[in-house]
Formats: sequence, structure tokens, C-alpha cells
Amino acid sequence: MLERLQSDLKAAMLAKEAARTQVLRMALAAYKNEAVAKGLGPQGALSDADALAVVKRLVKSREDSVAQFLKVGQAERARQEEAEIAILKTYLPAMLEGPALEAAVKAAIAQTGAGSKKDMGAVMKALQAAHGGAFDGKAASALVQAWLP
Repeated sequence: MLERLQSDLKAAMLAKEAARTQVLRMALAAYKNEAVAKGLGPQGALSDADALAVVKRLVKSREDSVAQFLKVGQAERARQEEAEIAILKTYLPAMLEGPALEAAVKAAIAQTGAGSKKDMGAVMKALQAAHGGAFDGKAASALVQAWLP
């Protein structure tokens, strides 16, 4: 992902896309900060899972900001944050949603033999192992809670 961020940043700078350049610089800085925090140094390469976690955190932060800006009536700032979210989401894998997420949760429940809500942790762990970060944890958790007694 580091190479992709760097090449996309260079392309955005050459195309003089100010908004995209700003978002990619911020994402690259967050990536490098995470690499330093993991002891890899600023030029270190994160694992795919760690790199995805960085981008997910950035998206989540902006989603929270959108809600706050809308709450205080700053629709323009909210639109700006949503544009940043759209750019960042291009670096995330396609997310499981709807019937695909339901099927994945059912498979994880069957795989773990979960019989009650006490087994939710095992189901979520199996779901994470099978699909990595390609699902919304809140939505999956709600499905598990709805289907387990």
C-alpha cells in the first residue's frame, strides 16, 4: 500500500488536484506514523492488515467529523469530509454487505458451533479470520446478536 499511496500522491500533485493531494499526504503521514510506532522506522512497510487498519481509522475519524459538522450546521465542512472519505475508501477492499455479510456470519456461526450470545467473541474472531477487514464490525455484531439466543 505504501507504494500505491506514494505513486497516487505523485500523480495527484502532477495533476494539480489539491484536495486529493492533501488527503493522500495525510494518509501517507498516518501510514509512516504507524510504521514508526511499530518500530519499523518512517520508511518501513506495514503489513497489509496494519495498512488497512490505518486507512479504516482515517475513514472512521472523518465519518465522526461529518456527524459532528452536521450537528452544528456546518454542511460545507461535512461535504468536504465526505469527499475525503470517498478518496480514502478507494484504498479499502470491497466490503461485505447485505446478503453476502449475512452468509458470512451464518458460516462463522456454523463453523464455531456457537449456541448463545456468550459465543459472540468466537464468531467474530472466525469472521475476522475468514474475511479480514472486509466487513462492518457493527453490522456483523448486530447480526450475530440477532441470530444467537
